Amino acid sequence: MFQRLYQVHEVTQDTQVLATARKIAAIVAALTIPTIARSELACRTLPVDLEAKLVGYLQGFCGPICAAWQIDDSDVPLAATGLVINLIFPDGHASLSHVIDSAIMSSEAFGKGMEAGCRDGELYRTTGRKGTALLQILANDFREFCDYSKVAADVPA
Repeated sequence: MFQRLYQVHEVTQDTQVLATARKIAAIVAALTIPTIARSELACRTLPVDLEAKLVGYLQGFCGPICAAWQIDDSDVPLAATGLVINLIFPDGHASLSHVIDSAIMSSEAFGKGMEAGCRDGELYRTTGRKGTALLQILANDFREFCDYSKVAADVPA
């Protein structure tokens, strides 16, 4: 069995960081894609601060999963975030798929998104349920860029 796992690892040439990031990205994408798809988010027209907030949310969501898996390498949540973005927006939206740089990470919008993502990630980690922070972000901040009616019905009063 170990030989087979090694061969798969060797064929794909994934590093341990990338292999772990792929697992985390799959979890985060499975929990966020339905909401984003339902909202019909027009990612090509997002202002930079909203892109930063969405990227922050996704990275924040990865954090509690990394903590639960006792992953200390800061490259894992960063790589997982990039992978999630590529899964959600496979057409490769230029600014969302570029490297998450220090300017984005130091922005207020990124910080707020990250806090919201951490809350949802922690709720998922502790209860197995997804939170409502993404719904609230879409309903409040992304109203002009998504089908608000499809999101608003899911946002708790």
